[in-house]
Amino acid sequence: MGRSGILKVQKSFADTSSGSITGESGPWHVVLEYSPKKSNVWTSGLAADKIAIGADKAVITLQGWNSGRPTVTSLWTGSDVFSVAMEPPLGRHNLVYAGCRNGRVKIFDLSQPNVSALAVAESKKDKRSTALFRGIGHKESSVLGMKRVGDHYLVTSAMNGEILMWDTRFVGSSQPTASSPEGTFATPVLDFRGPIQDQFSKSLFDINAEETLLAAENIDQRISLWSLSTGDRIRDLEVKGKVGCLQFAPRQHGIWTAVEDQVQFWGLDP
Repeated sequence: MGRSGILKVQKSFADTSSGSITGESGPWHVVLEYSPKKSNVWTSGLAADKIAIGADKAVITLQGWNSGRPTVTSLWTGSDVFSVAMEPPLGRHNLVYAGCRNGRVKIFDLSQPNVSALAVAESKKDKRSTALFRGIGHKESSVLGMKRVGDHYLVTSAMNGEILMWDTRFVGSSQPTASSPEGTFATPVLDFRGPIQDQFSKSLFDINAEETLLAAENIDQRISLWSLSTGDRIRDLEVKGKVGCLQFAPRQHGIWTAVEDQVQFWGLDP
């Protein structure tokens, strides 16, 4: 999560076959540069030809970003967007998820005709771009991370250290009602409890390609592995330091971690 006003998509033409990556002085080519009017760029996500940008009180989508003339749609959230997620390119819908400063997750279906563009004067913002009401969120804690799991699940992490998994089919009606008003949160299907993150910091977590394991940073210099089917904590990795980032290896059964001034690889038994 950063705080700037410009999003750049760059492509490197460096030879990375040796495992090294050329720095800023290397052969980088700017594919796209986009700056939301009078807004910070808090985060971004990419899926095929679609980019979602977390901005001030809106999520902005660029569809066909690599065509040179993307279709820009700004969707009002009412709160700064700190995390974004999108349905996979072959999904049945055209959904964008926006994790907000106020703890709520807004879900937009870009294929719906009532999704209106907000690319107008600041004083005339169209707030009728209504999100699908789903009741996903964290009480009084900003949503700093989100990942899709399968066709129907969403994992969210918050500033207070919570990591929750939701079934997006059964967590609320399509619109707020008297019994389930806006701001009402549903019950998550899994709650990953344990010594996870410190408060007031980004909750680091990742999900493996098979979507069976969740890895999360702990406050005690460990990384914990959790089952995505049961929510059980099944293993701890003693990394012995502050974790800067972590990611499951895409083609190896293991996990990469950046711990202080080291890069570590942890093999996991099949």
